Amino acid sequence: MPGIPELAAMPDGRIRLYLSQSLISSDGGQTWTVEEGHFIPSGADPSLVALPDGSYAFFYKGFSGQPDNPPPGQPEQPQLPTTPTGDFMPCSGYGEPLDADQNQIGPWASRLMIAFSSDGLNFTSAGQILADQADVPDVLVMPGGEIRVYFVTLCPEEVRNQIVVAVSRDAANWTYHKTSITGMEGVQPVAVDPTVEFTPDGRIRLYFTSAAASPDAVLQSYSAISDDGYTFEMESGARFGVAGRPVLDPTVLQIGDTWHYFGGGQPGINYHATSPDGLNFTRQDDLKMDDFLFANGIAVEGGYRYYGFIQQPRSAASAIYSVFTTDGQNWVLEDGVRLTLDESSPLEKIGVKDPGVARLPDGRYLMVYSTLIPEYPYDEP
Repeated sequence: MPGIPELAAMPDGRIRLYLSQSLISSDGGQTWTVEEGHFIPSGADPSLVALPDGSYAFFYKGFSGQPDNPPPGQPEQPQLPTTPTGDFMPCSGYGEPLDADQNQIGPWASRLMIAFSSDGLNFTSAGQILADQADVPDVLVMPGGEIRVYFVTLCPEEVRNQIVVAVSRDAANWTYHKTSITGMEGVQPVAVDPTVEFTPDGRIRLYFTSAAASPDAVLQSYSAISDDGYTFEMESGARFGVAGRPVLDPTVLQIGDTWHYFGGGQPGINYHATSPDGLNFTRQDDLKMDDFLFANGIAVEGGYRYYGFIQQPRSAASAIYSVFTTDGQNWVLEDGVRLTLDESSPLEKIGVKDPGVARLPDGRYLMVYSTLIPEYPYDEP
């Protein structure tokens, strides 16, 4: 069996495809030439990672001395999975509202879709559904190239209104896993709106929305820490809150030596705070940028880019844009639109929003975004 292919952009502009052999293309993947050599066993699922020094690390599965091809008359060895067996499968289609009426939009009506870009600016939808009844995604690429998408789901029931993670090696085949947070005493046992960042020591910090365990508590941002990205331990105290006002959808990015926090809760306004350690944040002036709402930030050449969306007034229609900074304080709305609704697609409706973006080992940019499930009975007001 051929296994899962790996695509890699070469420094000279060509594209190389790895399987048991390698193929090279000079015209953007329209035509391919097989290169000499048969360099790894069939089904080894190669993965190429560009290293900071300009060299490459090459990973593939071994088969404990098994021959590449089975002896005549013998069946092939079963292919090993590239990711652990999943904990659940996401549902298909929309679900029942969560403490809301059917004419409102929420995770029960939301679909996560996948898009790609070669430059981080011009994205094209892949027409691939990651999950239904799911929302607020964030993407993390592990040191070995594994792709993880953290999001909130409402279905199946065993993970209703919980943070879960989709895992892949190729951004095409996914398994779905539960997460857990221990030590949530003193706060409500609900964690939503995930964003994940690596800490300087290589652990994974999860920022999320919850509230203190009291009847009059308002939503604010908390964090938990993990060695593996699945089992988290709650960190003491809240990361950010505003007296008397709910704070939603935290997003955090390290810019230079400073951690920058952004949060929502008021239309068109982004709460902004800074921290030297990612734990103790000091509120800064709120950011208002043509109703742009911050969703997910990454480091890019020459600075930092935050992806977000702008929603039309009195409408659910939205499109994805980006802002750029070199210092975290001065932001500029970049020209053009990163992604708009594909009105010809039967998979999305009304608008696109809540982008989570990361750069893959092959140089492409992966975007996971939210849209409305078209069959959901919602009409624009």
